[in-house]
Amino acid sequence: GARAAMIQANKGNVITSFHKTTLDIRYKELQYFLGVFNRMSGVSGLLAGFASTAMMLSVPRWENPWLVVAFLIFTGSAFGMNLLVILIATLCNLWAPGKALRGSDDYHLHEAIDILEKQQQMAMRFFVMGLFSYFISAVMVTWLFFDSMGAVLASGLLIMFLFLLVRQSLVIRRAFITSQPFTTGHIRGNPMRSSGTSRMVNQFDPRFETR
Repeated sequence: GARAAMIQANKGNVITSFHKTTLDIRYKELQYFLGVFNRMSGVSGLLAGFASTAMMLSVPRWENPWLVVAFLIFTGSAFGMNLLVILIATLCNLWAPGKALRGSDDYHLHEAIDILEKQQQMAMRFFVMGLFSYFISAVMVTWLFFDSMGAVLASGLLIMFLFLLVRQSLVIRRAFITSQPFTTGHIRGNPMRSSGTSRMVNQFDPRFETR
């Protein structure tokens, strides 16, 4: 009777609130990934600018041609890797929100977040390789333009800072990233399929329709 209808109504309200909360969590995940891509694209743009400037340096003709070739390879790799990061970040920021808004259910939102997570891992690999290539390029610049003593001192400083960078990155990674897989807010299953909610959908009053 009336008591059963009230229980079903309360059940439907609880289920609706629960799935609304899960969608809010997934929306925050979407904003998190977009923020990560924005930060990565900004740093990669800075490194790509440094690498492009290094490629325009006038190398002395008397230098070892193999050293010059290696310098150009690492500098070009740093420039290209950072451009790939910028491209991935830009396309994900452009298309991911639109994909998340498509459809009448939450499937596209979950799919967009899964794609962003995979692309973030790929962009991070390119970012690390580009950063490493840039450091190697900076070391080679010292051997192209400085004398032997200056090149040794500058290379030693750069290698020391590279070691500190790797060490600090590992410390921060261990502090924030665990070996356990990430837990997402994706709740699998159809939110409308239950004995109570399906009955409520069948008895839907058109007066409450959203216009």
